[in-house]
Amino acid sequence: MSFDLELRVMCKNVYFLGDLTHAHTLNMATTLTLIGGQGGSPFEFHGMNNGATLKKIGVAVGGSQVKAVRAELTDGKVATFGDANTFNEFAFNLGERITKLSLWGNGAGTRLGAIKFTTSENREFFEKMTSWGLKTEYTIDVGSGICLGLQGGYGSDIDCMGFLFINTIKSSVLTDMEYPTLSLFKPQVTPEYVKSVSHHNDTSLVQEESITYSKTLTKTSSWSVSNKIESTLSVSVKAGIPDLVEVTSGFSLTVGVEQSTSLQKTETITESDTINLKIPPGKTMDVEITVGRANIDLDYEAKVKVTCMNGSQLVFPSNGIYTGVTYTSARVSTKIIIVTEKAHK
Repeated sequence: MSFDLELRVMCKNVYFLGDLTHAHTLNMATTLTLIGGQGGSPFEFHGMNNGATLKKIGVAVGGSQVKAVRAELTDGKVATFGDANTFNEFAFNLGERITKLSLWGNGAGTRLGAIKFTTSENREFFEKMTSWGLKTEYTIDVGSGICLGLQGGYGSDIDCMGFLFINTIKSSVLTDMEYPTLSLFKPQVTPEYVKSVSHHNDTSLVQEESITYSKTLTKTSSWSVSNKIESTLSVSVKAGIPDLVEVTSGFSLTVGVEQSTSLQKTETITESDTINLKIPPGKTMDVEITVGRANIDLDYEAKVKVTCMNGSQLVFPSNGIYTGVTYTSARVSTKIIIVTEKAHK
């Protein structure tokens, strides 16, 4: 006979299925269903504050309960709940989500009894108590399938537990971008030759010449994201992009107008123009057209705003490195060389 009682009481979007409801308050951008009993010390192990997700889970079972759970998040944190030495483990690949999740109590309303899930890569994990048979299967709402971590109660066993998911997602944006070291960064600008020509005027009149140049350049921008969230969230960027500005001492950086783009951006531009020259009689004019290239590496601080289909938001800080390649505008330099009679002969 099963002694599991199902009490579905919603406190925001947190459910407890078992003997007694647990009062938790979470952001409506997440969903959590707890299965098991009412005892044990509460625990929370998740990345709701920094965007870390569940990277690995290990489960140890006994005859009538889940004995212990060990979890690792993408930020490197590891924790064990319950008492056990040997665990059966499942490691998630980057971007792998949970698509189906079922949890069972132990049938007596006192412990967690079994865990079963399937992932977006069609892999399955199933660990259950070894002596007692399974009773009521609880099919859990997995929302977006992105698991931030675990929550529940434990002592020497797992009294109750649930998986904390982000709800179905509408958009994820890296925004409120700041570059703390922008003013300290000194760009190293390397000249790239576009065109170099020389015109000689051996007449007694001013000679007019024109030079046409065209150079295709590829500008790049990329933002690394902390805790590998880009592997699970489809993150766009809303930010100004660092670019070169000429000052009296050379070049410094400025931030352009805020725009929406992707984490990896490539832009092809063409520097082209026609230059008209007037070469004095009996003289040679050397013309050099150059474009400068600079590599930019800057720390950034920002926020990730995850908006769910229900309108709720999950916001957490993010930091990383902005890496870009940018160019100066074309610069034209001319030099007049006086040709002597001796040289002319």
